[in-house]
This record gives sequence, C-alpha cells and structure tokens, in this order.
Amino acid sequence: MSGSPDTRSLVSASSQLNLMEIDAIDDKEFDIPQVDTPPTLESILNEPEDEEEPFILEDTCLLNTENIDAHSCETSSLASSDSGDRTHLKRRRKTVELSTTVHGSVLRHSILKGISAQIVSAADKVDAGLPLQLTVSGVIVVGTSHGLALVFDLNQALRLCLGSTATGAEYGAVSALSINHHCTRLLCGFAKGHITMWDLANGKLLRSITDAHPPGTAVLHVKFTDDPTLAVCNDSGGSVFELAFRRLMGMRTCESRCLFSGSKGEVCNVEPLLSGPDLKDHPITQYSLLAMASLTKILVIGLKPSLKVWMTFPYGKTDPTSVPQLAWQFVPVQKVVTPSWHSAEETPYTSCW
Repeated sequence: MSGSPDTRSLVSASSQLNLMEIDAIDDKEFDIPQVDTPPTLESILNEPEDEEEPFILEDTCLLNTENIDAHSCETSSLASSDSGDRTHLKRRRKTVELSTTVHGSVLRHSILKGISAQIVSAADKVDAGLPLQLTVSGVIVVGTSHGLALVFDLNQALRLCLGSTATGAEYGAVSALSINHHCTRLLCGFAKGHITMWDLANGKLLRSITDAHPPGTAVLHVKFTDDPTLAVCNDSGGSVFELAFRRLMGMRTCESRCLFSGSKGEVCNVEPLLSGPDLKDHPITQYSLLAMASLTKILVIGLKPSLKVWMTFPYGKTDPTSVPQLAWQFVPVQKVVTPSWHSAEETPYTSCW
C-alpha cells in the first residue's frame, strides 16, 4: 500500500487487533445518515486541519444567566448532506435572527434574599414565626404563623412590623392579606376569624373586626375592591361576606352583609375585578363585579347598585380534591377593553388571562 510511513504503520497495527464480535449497528436506531462514497483512511489522515476560529456566543438568549428570561427569537435549521466529504458532514454553526418585533423579557425569577434573611432573623430573635402569606402592591407584606405582618419596601428594607406575638396568640396565624389600590390600607385575616385594618403610612391599627362572619371559622381570603370603602371576605365555612367601611361621628365601623351562604355550597376562592386608574371610567366598573369559585361551579355577581347574579356555569369534569384558583383582569381586545377570566385547579403555578 502506498502512502506515508504513519499511514502504513497504522494499517499494520489495526490488522493485528483481535476485535470481538459485536452486533451490527442499526443505522435507523442511531439516526446515522446514508453516505454514498465513504471516505478512506488515507483521505481522513491527509485532510488539512481547519483553522481555529474564536468562540462567539451567537445565541443572545443565553447572554443573561443570572435571570431566567424568555425571548422571542428564531434559529436557523441545521443542514445535513449525504456527501462523503467530511466537511459537509460537520454541524453548521447556529445563527440567530433577531426580529424587529422581539417582545423582550416576559419573565424574571428573582430571589428576595434581603427579605428572606430578615424573616429568618425575626423568627430567631422575636419569635415572629414562619411566613405564610404574601401580597405585593407598592410594598411587600409577609404574614407569619405567629400573627405578625412584616411590611417591606421595594428595596427589601423593613418598614413596619404590624401586630405582636401576643395578639398572634389570640388571633392565630395570618391567613389572608390585601392592600388597597392606593397602597394606604392593609387588611389582615386570621386563622381564628379576626380581621384587622392597618394604616400603611404610620402602622396604626384602624379597625379590629370580630363579627364580620360566623365565629369559629378562619378567614381564607380578604380582598379590597376598586371602592376603598368596600371589601369582601371568604371564610372556611364556604360563605362570602361584603365588608362596608364607614366613619360616623369620628368612629370607624364595619358593616357586614352575607353574599353567599356556605350551606348552599362552599365557596373556596373569591376575586374582585379591579379596573385600575386607567380604566376607572369603564362602564362595567359601576357594578363592582366579583367572581366566586366553589368546588363545582363559578359565579359572577355584581355588588352594585344592588346584588345581582351575572352568570353561573359549572366546571364539568374536575378533580373534587383540587381547590380552584381564580384570577381575572381587564384585557384589551381589538381596541375594546373587556374583562377576561380564568379558573384553574390548584397547580404549582398560577395562570391568568
């Protein structure tokens, strides 16, 4: 055989190997492309080596490793060839074509390390308890198992510590939280049925409500509506109540009205439709809509000008052991703003339309 000395020695060495019998490789199983003219050993050894190219990260989706971001980008497909030339069998580099209509980041996962560290410290030093509830609206409020509400600003600095472990022993754990639209009031619901209202500007207790719903039932949800003087709560008995806040002769009061009785089917979740400042003049805001989810159906009612059922419909086939979750909001559709709703069984994530 003609060729270089390295070639002849390699061929001689390979002929002396005693190879074990093995099964033939299935081309379809390993997705091996068909080659019309297989390259010879001599052509492979004599092939000039490619010049080294600097490594360039072309996929901009991988540039940000600290945050989990989703980008709208397109990648070109990988081409394959049936030629025996090795250069045509190499994988082509992936290229990214960024469109002019890239939406940018749609999700960012951030760990609030500052808040987490302060909650751990508070649990050790003042027996604040474990975090159970969380709400965000201009400030971040964390409710604990020992009845405290810790208020943090957006820089994760502790602003207020509402309540005490003594009141926590009387009221139980914080089971529900809600902040009004102007971020001036905080409602706290407790496991033993109490509801408190706090002034977020100075940390003053404004109301302590003990008779808004039947005693002995925990507050599952408490939610402000667009009207700052109106809220709703849902207790563990499956009932839903309207809370109307009044101030007469300098006295702060709360009037309660039953919207749905748990004896007719337990409601597990409630969610008012919030319009926000940009949509405060939308015609539907005058009705103060509220969605209620039971284990079998969804009800949408209007609180104003009088109590009215707008719609009700069953889920269909669902898992009776799964607790429904609710979220809805105004969505612009063809330049017309209409409310859209979504209901989902309890999952590791929350979804809304």
